[in-house]
Amino acid sequence: MTSAWVTVSSFIAPLQTEADFEAIVAADVDRWHEAAREAGLDGESHVRISRQDGEVAVEISPELDAAFTPVQTLWRAD
Repeated sequence: MTSAWVTVSSFIAPLQTEADFEAIVAADVDRWHEAAREAGLDGESHVRISRQDGEVAVEISPELDAAFTPVQTLWRAD
């Protein structure tokens, strides 16, 4: 498992604060908080928002990412 947080959503922020935009971001964060709870993790600790250079990103922890990423296996067709 990697130690890097994973960006699951990325938005270009409006130049001025807009309630509708913030509602979209909040809904996405809520969706990932619910996913964390379903995985037995605390949403507050495993979901974060980063804002820089006009971009708003919703990121999840490596632990939450691992809960939704199946282990890769090798297989071959016979």
